[in-house]
Amino acid sequence: MKKLLLTIIILILLSMVSCGDLPDSFKVIYHSNGSTDGYPPNDNNKYKSGEFATVLDHGTLINTETSFAGWNTNKDNKGTHYNSGDQIEIKKIDIFLFPVWE
Repeated sequence: MKKLLLTIIILILLSMVSCGDLPDSFKVIYHSNGSTDGYPPNDNNKYKSGEFATVLDHGTLINTETSFAGWNTNKDNKGTHYNSGDQIEIKKIDIFLFPVWE
């Protein structure tokens, strides 16, 4: 079943490439991973590959047991860490950021 699903995904991507339907703009998407209340910031900008986005603050997110300590590209905090105000380069893919709680 996994091989069939992977084959279907590859075929869809190949058809998108051949039709020129790959996206030419990308987003920075913030998640609320581990928060106990509030909402993550919302970056409505669309970025082209090679442009830089400024990493936003935590919005209204809170965690009653810990403090906000930046953002990470992985929800397990094993990816790249960014602080609010850092510049992040866009590289042909949407960027997902998860809050770091310490």
